Amino acid sequence: MLIPFRRLGTVPVDFELNRDNARFSGEIFLKKSNLAQLNGTITGSISIPCDICAEPIETPLNEEVSFYLSDGIYKGNEEEFDVVEIDTATIDMDELFRSEIELIRSDYYCCSNCEGKTLDAEF
Repeated sequence: MLIPFRRLGTVPVDFELNRDNARFSGEIFLKKSNLAQLNGTITGSISIPCDICAEPIETPLNEEVSFYLSDGIYKGNEEEFDVVEIDTATIDMDELFRSEIELIRSDYYCCSNCEGKTLDAEF
């Protein structure tokens, strides 16, 4: 799903994307002339390998996400920390969804068989 920056206004635009068993939904609206705000939720589940034994773990999702999108290089105040710079003037919602899923995957996950073990204990 592609959303041109020039199409955004102060009235929120709703979005919903589905990938495998995960769903990303919410709204996006223009906060300033070249700065949009995205508020959404990622729900459902994804399969993530255990960091110790690599067995897949079906992990439930219920993540609130909120960040800003800048049309070009962000030159604003330091108060807006989570700013994604868009250099194509088009917001690729699929790419944002993939990025958020990868951010979730980058956390530490341990299956019930490996709870209490450490990675060092395996070597």
